[in-house]
Amino acid sequence: MESWDRPPAGIAVAEFFERWLPAAFAASGRRVPAGVPVVRASISGSDGGAWDLAADDGALVVRAAGREPPEVWIRQSVADLRVALGAEDPDLPAMLPDGWSPQHMFFVEPADVDLLRQISGRLLFEIEGKRRRRWAIDLGLGKAGVSAGRPRATLRVDAATFEGLRKGAIPPMQPLLDGRLKLEGDRALAMQLLLLVGSRLGRR
Repeated sequence: MESWDRPPAGIAVAEFFERWLPAAFAASGRRVPAGVPVVRASISGSDGGAWDLAADDGALVVRAAGREPPEVWIRQSVADLRVALGAEDPDLPAMLPDGWSPQHMFFVEPADVDLLRQISGRLLFEIEGKRRRRWAIDLGLGKAGVSAGRPRATLRVDAATFEGLRKGAIPPMQPLLDGRLKLEGDRALAMQLLLLVGSRLGRR
């Protein structure tokens, strides 16, 4: 029987988006509520591609990226996506919080829709690993975010601090207050994203 907590190791990126992710969502028994934004995932590198995730009568549907702009745009490399899905990298910490599956990365929870729609901008989040390895995810939110040519804000954290955040040992806002989370650019935009992340982590 296939496990829906994590995709098979080494799964092709197209297979993950087009088959595994919709099947995992269906197996969870959940339904996508009305009003959840369309999410585009653009994955760069060999084996990459671009897909739109949307709701269709309560089901999660994944299609090749269309011409219409999405409401949320996630950009990431194939290597960093694989780490996010559970592949081990000796220079980086584990990415997903305990109890989370890859579905949490690409599906907007109903409770977050209103807060998400208040954010409009493009942000880059980086984790500094060992030996100069950096893990990154580029998020475009709202009209201004998906049309922006580059991020307006960058959030950067070291691996040890991220591990504390992932495990819930460090409150989401604490690293910003004590300087362990480095912020460049639009501070207000970054704070909005941190509030959204804190809201999601608080419900695990």
